[in-house]
Amino acid sequence: MFINAPLTGAKAVGPDYRDRTPLVLYRPGEWKREVISNEDEGVVHGLWVGRWKSKQDVILTSSLKGIHRYEWTGKSWKRTQIAAGDPAPWPRSGSSEIAPGEGWYASLEPWHGNQVVVYNPRRQVIEDQLVDGHVLLTADFDGDGKSEILAGYRGQGRSVYLYRQNRGKWIRETLDNGGIAAAGCEIADLNGDGCPDVACIGSATANLKWYENLGRHSNARGR
Repeated sequence: MFINAPLTGAKAVGPDYRDRTPLVLYRPGEWKREVISNEDEGVVHGLWVGRWKSKQDVILTSSLKGIHRYEWTGKSWKRTQIAAGDPAPWPRSGSSEIAPGEGWYASLEPWHGNQVVVYNPRRQVIEDQLVDGHVLLTADFDGDGKSEILAGYRGQGRSVYLYRQNRGKWIRETLDNGGIAAAGCEIADLNGDGCPDVACIGSATANLKWYENLGRHSNARGR
């Protein structure tokens, strides 16, 4: 099954982008467009699909109207708001990216924003110094059973950070200091050693980097 969310609705015009943005799916074989929902509004920048706290897949979206979860009930799709996102006036409202952890959600706010936010369940801003944020992922990089947060940004400073929980607080570590205008990152075991690595592409820096995970309690190194 293929899930797709356009960036904006067909009638959206900047800078407000006021329109409903469809969330659709395509089934293998038929590849016929099916509408899951038309309830998200404005820019839908983040989309996550996977299993989290349930035996079935869920869809998470982040938009100018906040963060929402979609679940298939067997007859229809159920839409639930997780959080409203950044409380600033539209179009600086809502969320840009979404990724789940163990009983919590991480969000990048607002659209292309400066904040890394954790909902557990209350809103906690753990970072507010990103410039043109464009990357947010979660994974257990050190094998301790708890997810860390990966965040990157494209604007001035051009860095990638890793956030770990330590005695209830989120501690920032620098994965790349100024070497990549992180436009997109993916997590995968690139060398087959059982540890999740990170690969990122840079927009203004025009580069591709692999951050090799050297194992538990070790720092990653860039290539």
